[in-house]
Amino acid sequence: MSSDRSISPLTDPTPRRLQGGRVGSLELALIFIGLLSGLIGVIVLAVGANAGGSLFEVVEFVVLFWIWVAAGICAWWRRPTNGMGGLLLIGAVSILLVATGYLDAPALIPLYKVFGSSTLAVAVHLLLAFPSGRLRGRFSTFIVVYVYIIAIGFGTARALAEGTAAFGPLSFAQTWLGLSAMIMAAIVMVRRLRAADPAHRRVLLPLFVYGIIAVVGLPNVPNILFPLGASPVLIVSLQILLLAGLPIAFLLGVLLGSFIRTTPLEALSEWLAIRGASRPAVAQALATTLGDRSLRVVYWDAAQHRFVDEDGAEVAIDETDGERGWLQVVVDEELVGAVEYDARIIADPSPVRRAAEVLAIALDRERLTTQLLSSNEALTHSRIRIVEAADRERFRIARDLHDGLQMQLVLLAIEAQTIANSASDSSVTGEVEALRHGIDAAAADLRHLVHNVLPAALLEQGLVAATEDLVDRLAVPATLHAELDETMIATSTAHTAYFIVAEALSNTVKHARASNVRVTMAQRDGVMRLEIEDDGIGGARIGAGVGLRGLADRVEALKGTIEIQSEPSAGTNVRVELPCVS
Repeated sequence: MSSDRSISPLTDPTPRRLQGGRVGSLELALIFIGLLSGLIGVIVLAVGANAGGSLFEVVEFVVLFWIWVAAGICAWWRRPTNGMGGLLLIGAVSILLVATGYLDAPALIPLYKVFGSSTLAVAVHLLLAFPSGRLRGRFSTFIVVYVYIIAIGFGTARALAEGTAAFGPLSFAQTWLGLSAMIMAAIVMVRRLRAADPAHRRVLLPLFVYGIIAVVGLPNVPNILFPLGASPVLIVSLQILLLAGLPIAFLLGVLLGSFIRTTPLEALSEWLAIRGASRPAVAQALATTLGDRSLRVVYWDAAQHRFVDEDGAEVAIDETDGERGWLQVVVDEELVGAVEYDARIIADPSPVRRAAEVLAIALDRERLTTQLLSSNEALTHSRIRIVEAADRERFRIARDLHDGLQMQLVLLAIEAQTIANSASDSSVTGEVEALRHGIDAAAADLRHLVHNVLPAALLEQGLVAATEDLVDRLAVPATLHAELDETMIATSTAHTAYFIVAEALSNTVKHARASNVRVTMAQRDGVMRLEIEDDGIGGARIGAGVGLRGLADRVEALKGTIEIQSEPSAGTNVRVELPCVS
């Protein structure tokens, strides 16, 4: 399967256990290859110095051989599961076989005749296999097989037909068939450039341009320069110069093309065993192990029957995208997640499968964590909805009391006053007046109750005005400093802030014995900060009363924080942070 084209690059630092480790078998093998190549080059130089061949060309080919070997070793060390390093080393061997033609050693001449054009075939193979080291598509495979047959097959036929009438036609056929192979390879590279995204195009463009120039120029340099009178030494030197640039171009493509170094699975296993894996460390560890920065891990949500990312958001799958690979991870026959990777860099899914199997248990654990986070997010939204529903219910109760019961009390008071005014008996008048005063007192108490349930100033004028009204009516001297943009604050947040200030000021008046209170309200980076500070006797704490405990629950429901510092005889300081948008 394949995933959608959106790629979330990993920006977290590489796990320390995967940044490098002790020298393993691969490193030892590469060191051995380097030493052996150095020794072989010295032997070839010694043979060239003692033979009657061209020593200058021999030195050039040996240096070229060492360049290809160095590039191959570096590429293989950088990405052990990638085939580019091995192909570069095969190219180095082909160069060594070409060098045998300049040693003036009759026993080695057949090797030169058969493999003299093999380096061109390896160059085409490298171009079409980049960056994964594996050929993608039947047409690319056909071209590579075709060019090897032309280079080695026709080279063998020419060696056998040398001195016969068939030699000329074979040489002509090899030249033109080779040209057709180069044209087909160029077509494939142009198609890949057109289909590549901008990031990959920046890597492929310089490499493909130079590669086309090199593979086309190498066989045609003699055809162009010989008629112009150029010396054979100059022609060979130009061909060697073109060949020297190829491994360097490929190596730069690997080093500078965002293809990070891969690490052995043993390092991944050790890292997992020692420190475990946590989100997003699973994806981070896999990306480091496989050398693909675009790799990401998604988790299977069985309840919703969908893939989700580490934040619980649904991940869409695009089956038609052939540039992205998609590998499912199963634990005990249960789907736990999947790995999405760049199929252009990792052509063979086997390394991905092996690495995913190493981290399968961690993937399962992180899948459950993701589901838990998703459930927790849903719970948080539910609690916010409950808070908002409670505020709506407060408003409904306050409106019903104000518009219903309070209005009835006012009408009763008016009626009582009318009866008192029309009564002729003074004793009746006194009783009616007392009734009216009782009704007025009940109406005042009701207005106070309505104000406590949800003050009209909060609804009609906003948080700052309602808080200012609280401070002005406080029996203790108080100051208010507010810097808020109320248009950016959610209703549930504003109501919560008001009730916190109201409860804190009420506690100050009832219990703190304070002589001064200061209220500060500020807003920054999407967070509203409240501070209520008095100089009273202290000793307040959240668990001491129902009021503060209820407000703390409300703050927590809105994903805010509340902190109370109230040492005995040191006053009380209440600090609250609330998200402006819940």
